[in-house]
Amino acid sequence: MSATVALTPPYALVEELAQVLDLPPEDTAGHVDLQRALDAGKAWIDWFTGRTFGLSATGVVRVYEAASIDLVPVLDLQSSAPTIAVDTAGDRTFATTLVPAQYALEPAGGPPFRAIRAWPLPGGTTKPVVFDPGDLVRVTGQWGYADARGRCPAPVNEANLLLGARWYKRREAPFSVLQSQALDVFQNVPAQDPDVLQLLFPLSVPGSPGAAYLASLAPGAGAPAGAAAWVLV
Repeated sequence: MSATVALTPPYALVEELAQVLDLPPEDTAGHVDLQRALDAGKAWIDWFTGRTFGLSATGVVRVYEAASIDLVPVLDLQSSAPTIAVDTAGDRTFATTLVPAQYALEPAGGPPFRAIRAWPLPGGTTKPVVFDPGDLVRVTGQWGYADARGRCPAPVNEANLLLGARWYKRREAPFSVLQSQALDVFQNVPAQDPDVLQLLFPLSVPGSPGAAYLASLAPGAGAPAGAAAWVLV
């Protein structure tokens, strides 16, 4: 799958992260660093879950491959009437544009939709479409996984704030060791935040790093590398 570059709404705001870190509202000197930490967290969340959250702009192009003669898997398509064009000539011209009678979006209860199904009996003089597996299919519409209000889901917002706080404070833990001034003790910074993982596991699509990591935690799969080193701080 490929896509045009399209910005999705932020998963968390600088003002939210400043409040989490108990920074005074008038102290804006570190806002650039706060935004950088949130941006890094957003990118990691997208990578880990294999999807983007919130709603993109309309008219965003993504290109998928047909999996069979009648099925094109897609991810989090929000548009009920997207523009769909098929590269039937194999020259990336996408010369064949489908009409609504030639396909159905699945699941029927969407959006979001996860597949385009070729409709076998479009009716009238319209011919059914038959994909060659591997055909490139260009889909233009709106994308993203959102809550019922069309916003970034609450678990993603919370995960972004946790990651942003973690990475903003990371400079205070050189060599992954954090010193507690009050207790005069040293603690290892954990390789992963288990709370972030728990928030994102249910939202990770099959084949994503998050889904693979969750499978590695299943009974009998063995502990993931570095799991014994996790220390809550």
